[in-house]
Amino acid sequence: MGRRLLEVVGLRRFVPLWDRFWRYAAGSAATAVLSQLVLLVVYSLWHLLDARDAAIVATLVGIPPSYWLNRSWAWRRRDRSSLAREVLPYVAMSLTSLIVSTWAVDVAHAHALALGASRLDQDIVVQGTYFASFVVLWFAKFAFMHLALFGRSRSDLHAEQIR
Repeated sequence: MGRRLLEVVGLRRFVPLWDRFWRYAAGSAATAVLSQLVLLVVYSLWHLLDARDAAIVATLVGIPPSYWLNRSWAWRRRDRSSLAREVLPYVAMSLTSLIVSTWAVDVAHAHALALGASRLDQDIVVQGTYFASFVVLWFAKFAFMHLALFGRSRSDLHAEQIR
């Protein structure tokens, strides 16, 4: 529906961005579910790690599939990955997200403990905070990947300037 609306109102040039946005959304949903499941299993069900360490593991598990889905599916990049231009900046972005989500989970869990929350309430707080931190960072990550990582290559920009 959004794609057709863009075409009708004369914003046809935004259709590729709209399509990319929705592919990014689908890929993000898949990796969010994966990370959330890891957090659920490692922290809430099996009690293997504390909240902070479980959030770290959950985020680290989601990074490789997220990179692959974003690069190859959302941005349709098929060429060889560049370590300096794509992989390292993606890892830096991911580690920033890891720090933010881990900090948020740690603070929320500490507050839940200080308030005397039951284990079930702690689980809900940790799961909710982890998911909320993912949502908050979601748009910023899309903009970063579109503008700095996987957007148009220099040859694409050069070809447009020639036309």
